[in-house]
Amino acid sequence: MDVRLVVFDLDGTLIGAKESFSELKDKLRKRLLQAGVSDDLMGNLSPMYESLLRISRETGIPFEELHSHQVELEVERMKDSFLFPGVVESLRFLRDRGIKMAIVTRSSRKAALLALEKNDIAEYFDAVVAREDVPPDELKPEGGQIKRVLDELKIPPEKTLVVGDHGYDVIAARKAGALSVLITSHDSGRMSFSVDVTPDFEIPTMEEFVPFMEKLLSTYVVVPAYNEELTVGAVLSGLLRYFRRNEIVVVNDGSRDRTGEIARSFGVHVITHLINRGLGGALGTGLAYAVRKGAKIIITFDADGQHLVEDALRVMKPVVEGKADFAVGSRLKGDTSQMPFVKKFGNFVLDVITAVFARKYVSDSQSGLRCFSGECASRIRITCDRYAVSSEIIVEVTKNGCRIAEVPIKAVYTDYSMRKGTNVKEGIKIALNLLFDRWR
Repeated sequence: MDVRLVVFDLDGTLIGAKESFSELKDKLRKRLLQAGVSDDLMGNLSPMYESLLRISRETGIPFEELHSHQVELEVERMKDSFLFPGVVESLRFLRDRGIKMAIVTRSSRKAALLALEKNDIAEYFDAVVAREDVPPDELKPEGGQIKRVLDELKIPPEKTLVVGDHGYDVIAARKAGALSVLITSHDSGRMSFSVDVTPDFEIPTMEEFVPFMEKLLSTYVVVPAYNEELTVGAVLSGLLRYFRRNEIVVVNDGSRDRTGEIARSFGVHVITHLINRGLGGALGTGLAYAVRKGAKIIITFDADGQHLVEDALRVMKPVVEGKADFAVGSRLKGDTSQMPFVKKFGNFVLDVITAVFARKYVSDSQSGLRCFSGECASRIRITCDRYAVSSEIIVEVTKNGCRIAEVPIKAVYTDYSMRKGTNVKEGIKIALNLLFDRWR
């Protein structure tokens, strides 16, 4: 993937502290009581900064006076802060690969800078945006802080990962147009309330960050293409939002139109078959190329425009996280509103046929949107040149013990894409191909 910037949350992500946010909140409550603010007016003080803004409006007490208490308490808390295991290794990894880094935090600037200096990691960051640096209505979970970093460093949001330990980080990343990584197992430093939201990726702790990034940064996308001059340009434009040019592999499968010429104009890697070998031949060539290049993650993506790039990110999620070795995008588990009945029925029949040979039922065995770990892909032996390859891949994956995940996706059907793919005749061929393969 084309990652040029990683934006880290600070407290709960990179650093922890002996004192929890609940304890900090209790101390702030005591100070506010001494300042004449009633318990009823304070409420639960979640989140604290916004609560102080509200109390100032309702009481007339200057906000700066109220806020000074929170800043003092945060600074005291940061004096006992510590780095989580794996943080320094992660920052060095990113620096060695020329990836910019920034901090976006709801802490005060004074407390944030103290924590960075105390823990000797300030030198790694190209920008630090604390809560005082943006208007209150742009503070996380809004995307204003992240957008400020993007503007300052001139990095597109699609090339940015936001790493945090709280739902606010995920929501802010989404509003800024960036991808999110949620740290799920850090307890120290996490805010005292939770938000139910789904991140793009999850890892337990910062100790897993480097292996996660190694896979993410070694992702290849294989695009089989036969006479797709009408759609291949738009497909590549979408993929290039998130993936590097040299890791997108278009297999021009003997096209008689401008498919190859258009693909080359995007600067991606193009492999051309002199004759049309079919979907299986194209996928076999693309997967073999990616494996030889040492790809840790390999995505297959159709060239006819029926897949969404955002779904490719969802399909790769369980494989990048190490929860599966192979994932398939299931149109039948996703939004099927645009899927014609004949396609649903045909896919179901092929799924059943595939399940007989694979001894495992996959709800959309014919989906062209798949993700392999590099190790799983290296075990796959493709012998079917044409559409039977989709079923053959499921058989090979199960035979080689690769863990399978199904991810709901949405298929975009047009008159053009409807003319592609399998039909009854192809379905019979697929069944025969699988049968003959079993007898070999």
